[in-house]
Amino acid sequence: MKLRWILITLGTMAATAVATPSHAQTTHNSVTLSWTTPGDDGLQGTAQQFDLRYSLTPITNSNFDAATRWSSTPTPTAAGTRQTVTVTGLQGTTTYYFAIKTADEVPNWAPISNVISVATTAAPDETRPAPLAISVSSVTDTTATLSWSAVGDDSLTGNATSYDFRYSTSPITAANWASATQATGEPTPGTPGSSQSLTVRSLTRQQTYYFCARTTDNSGNISALSNVPTVTTPDTMAPASIRDLAIGWLFFGWHGLAAVRETQARVR
Repeated sequence: MKLRWILITLGTMAATAVATPSHAQTTHNSVTLSWTTPGDDGLQGTAQQFDLRYSLTPITNSNFDAATRWSSTPTPTAAGTRQTVTVTGLQGTTTYYFAIKTADEVPNWAPISNVISVATTAAPDETRPAPLAISVSSVTDTTATLSWSAVGDDSLTGNATSYDFRYSTSPITAANWASATQATGEPTPGTPGSSQSLTVRSLTRQQTYYFCARTTDNSGNISALSNVPTVTTPDTMAPASIRDLAIGWLFFGWHGLAAVRETQARVR
């Protein structure tokens, strides 16, 4: 006997008049489908197997067998129950068509179900920007100018979103990155390959500094640490000029001749 054809649903589309609506989950690489299971003989008994297919083009009776079969479709449960399957390994931002057939133990195959289509969502951006290669292009007593070529949003393509430059008096690593001092005035990332610079100010004279940077894209992906160039600020400031140079005063004192003779007489 032929089996009753089944209606697969996506989202809140009802499978039959008495079926409970289901909520499908569609991601960038998967689609969840649901349906109400028919019986072995029409609506009676339990069927034997399902054959779920999907394709990038509309599925019909004539091309059903040419569509891709999903091998992890569940075994039929009792007639009238709701069943679900998640088809994975799909491509993002792509429209897929789905259809299903049911068979009994003979096997007698039911006609093709309704055909539904759904578009997967865009794949998440998981590619982080490439690390910067920075150098110290100039240095003064209290500043250091850093230079680099901009990288992209996704490694070397597209525009990144922001920079985070840091400096410290000790070598910067991933472990102590957070404790390094963050610079101010970082520019917005330019197009990949463009030349950019940043002047770090308020440094101390005759002090060794280490510099490092990370880049962030619009999805929050953060690059690895850049290289860590180092430089020692000079001390080119001479002492201030003396501006109060003056002639010093000398005090001379003496005793009169009479006083000297009196003193001599007392000694004798």
